[in-house]
Amino acid sequence: MPSLCIVSDTHRKHREVTIPHCDILIHCGDFCSFQRAEIPTLDDADSWFAESPANQVVCIGGNHDFALQHREFEFSHARFLEDELVEIDGLRIYGTPWCPYLSGFAYYATSDELLEHWKQIPSGIDIPITHTPPFGLLDLPTSGTINLGCPHLREELKRIRPRLHVFGHVHASHGILETSGTLYINAAIVGGPDFDVRHRPTTIKVDSH
Repeated sequence: MPSLCIVSDTHRKHREVTIPHCDILIHCGDFCSFQRAEIPTLDDADSWFAESPANQVVCIGGNHDFALQHREFEFSHARFLEDELVEIDGLRIYGTPWCPYLSGFAYYATSDELLEHWKQIPSGIDIPITHTPPFGLLDLPTSGTINLGCPHLREELKRIRPRLHVFGHVHASHGILETSGTLYINAAIVGGPDFDVRHRPTTIKVDSH
């Protein structure tokens, strides 16, 4: 039974996060912060991956990771997924980074584009990795007055029916929720206006096929 360690939204604070021994480390995007020192940040995150006690590392980009979208950086110590499926330790994992609403940020996609991206996610996979939450699931900001997740993603998940869905993006909704046979994890690490490290990585074991 593979052990997973899941993080998201480290926003240049990855060195303040301790990764436990695990089979698969998953990072759900937002390594960077407002285009500041993107390449050095990603290069150091890659070294951090190499130093972590994880057997395998999988990651996607987030809305702050322009250098990843523009292919200005390649990880040497992680499998970077962008609309791509990979099988690790018997688990079928699909990574896709796109986000609604944030025109001008990395990996922004229009409503029609999001529909096309989410339709590419195969049905019956074990774990989709997205940066955005699905609408209504662990997607409330600090104000708690508006859902920031993607309604198109929520709809496609009815078809996909994964066992586990991991994401981040909405820092204030870090946590775990289970509904309709899927375990949802918002693994955002930082919070607050200064992106302080507020949460530990989320760890879980998942049955492989």
